[in-house]
Amino acid sequence: MNYLRLAKVVCRSAYALLIVALVADSVVAGTHLALTFLAIAPLLLFLPGLVRENHRTLAYLCFVTLLYFTAIVTNLFEPDKNLFTVLALIAVTLLFSSAMMYSRWLRAAANEQFEN
Repeated sequence: MNYLRLAKVVCRSAYALLIVALVADSVVAGTHLALTFLAIAPLLLFLPGLVRENHRTLAYLCFVTLLYFTAIVTNLFEPDKNLFTVLALIAVTLLFSSAMMYSRWLRAAANEQFEN
């Protein structure tokens, strides 16, 4: 089950990278700390489920990342975009893809374990 371990590493790394990129982008833009926290708070809600490796949490995280993807792509069209916005776009794309596959493979592994 190397693919399951790889998906776990990529998902957690992309999750951390997205949070770091959002915070760094807010610092560069001079956004107030409270607004920065409100921007990353929805992502932080999924942290316990990621630690417990809950496949439903990962599925819901995919839906939330689509909202972040929309906001980040919109920010890319602004004249004051920076490297952290591009980094956030890469992270959110990786997070969506890896969380989707990780959720699917976790569920399949649980069903396989249940059948045996």
